Amino acid sequence: MFATARDQAVLKQKSGQDARGRKNTKPVLHVSLSWAITDNPTSEHMLETARAALNAMGLADHQAVIAAHGDKQHLHVHMVVNTIHPETGMTAPLKYTKERLSRWAEGYERAHGIHCEQRVENNRLRDDAIKARQANGLLMIGDLSKAGELNAGADPVPYVPVKYKGPSRSDWFALKDLKDRMKRLRAEVDLSLRVERNALRERHDREFKALGRNTYAAIDQARAGVRQVFKPHWRDLYRAQKRELRHVAGAATLFERAVFVFGQRERLGRGKPISVRTAIELIRRPGKLLSRIEAVHTRERRSLAQAEKAELHVYSDRIWAQHAGRVDRLKAEQSAERAQQRDEHFAATRRVTLQMAKASLANDLQRVPANDHAGRAVEIKQRMAEWRAKNAGKDFGREL
Repeated sequence: MFATARDQAVLKQKSGQDARGRKNTKPVLHVSLSWAITDNPTSEHMLETARAALNAMGLADHQAVIAAHGDKQHLHVHMVVNTIHPETGMTAPLKYTKERLSRWAEGYERAHGIHCEQRVENNRLRDDAIKARQANGLLMIGDLSKAGELNAGADPVPYVPVKYKGPSRSDWFALKDLKDRMKRLRAEVDLSLRVERNALRERHDREFKALGRNTYAAIDQARAGVRQVFKPHWRDLYRAQKRELRHVAGAATLFERAVFVFGQRERLGRGKPISVRTAIELIRRPGKLLSRIEAVHTRERRSLAQAEKAELHVYSDRIWAQHAGRVDRLKAEQSAERAQQRDEHFAATRRVTLQMAKASLANDLQRVPANDHAGRAVEIKQRMAEWRAKNAGKDFGREL
C-alpha cells in the first residue's frame, strides 16, 4: 500500500492516465462498521459485509486491511483503505461517501433488522429534498444519479454481500513464484548498481577531504604570511630588549640607575608611574631592577604575540567562513547527486516486471531435464514422510 501511494505518478504513466491534478497527500481512509450489541455476526459475515461496504463506496478494487475487533460490547470491524488505485494510480472519487454508506447501511438493516430509525428518517428527508428540487427544476449535479434511482423505485444502494473469491492453490503459488523471481531479478540489478553507489560515495569523500586540505593549507599560508609581517617587529623588540638589559647591567652608579628608572617610570609601573618609594628601592637594588626589567620584557613579548594572534584570527575567521559556505554548497550538490542516483537506480530496478520474471522462469523450466520430475516426486514423498514423523495424527490424507 505504501509502494502504491509512493509510485502514484509511475502508475498513472504506465496506465496512460493524465498526470495533471493535485497530488494525493492523504491516501489513507479509515472506515469502521459496528453491529448492535444484540447482534452476533460470524467472522465470515463481518468480512462479507466489510467488502460490501467498500463496494458501495466504489473501493472494491482498492487495497485494504480489514480487522475485526471484539474488545467492546458490540462487534465491529476496521477498514484501512488505500484511496489510490493499485493499477491506474487514480484517486478514488469520494464525494458523498457518507451519504452512500448511510443508504447502504439502511439496505443492510432492512435485510437483517432495523436498529437505527434515525438513519431511515434522514435518508427519507434526503429523498424528499431531491424530489422537491426535481419538481422545481433546481436539481443539482450531485442529485442526478439519485433522482434516477428514486424514479426507478429501487433502493439507492442495495446491500449485496461480497464473498471473497481467492485464487486457487496452484495459482497462488505460481504468482508467488513470479513475485519472488521478480524480487530476485530486481535485487540482482540493484547489486550490479552497488558499484556505482560505492564509487559515488568514495568520490564524495575525496571531495570533502580535498576541501578540508585546501582550507588547512590556506590557514597555514595565512599563518606564514602573518609571521612574515611580524618578523621585523620581533627582531626590533629583541634587539631593543637586549640593549636595555646591557644598559641596566652596566649602570654601576646610583645616578645612572636613577636616570633610567625615572625615565621608564610608566613602563616599570605597568601602565602607570611607579611611586617614589618603589623607584628608590629599584635604584638602590640592581638585582631587583633587573628582575623588574625582565618582567617588563616578558609582558611586551606577550603583548606582541597577542597582536600577532589577533591578526591571524582575522584571516582564519575569514577562511573558515568561506569554508563553511563551500561545505554547504558541496553538501547540497552531493545530496542532489545522490538523490538523482537513487531515483535512477530505483527506476532501473522497476524496469524489471512480472513479464520479465515469467520469461526467466520459463527459461529455467526449459533447462530442467525431462527425467527430473520423477526425482522431484521422490523428494516430495521423503519430505512428507519426515513431516508425518514430526506431526503425528495431523495428516488428513490431503497433504501429499
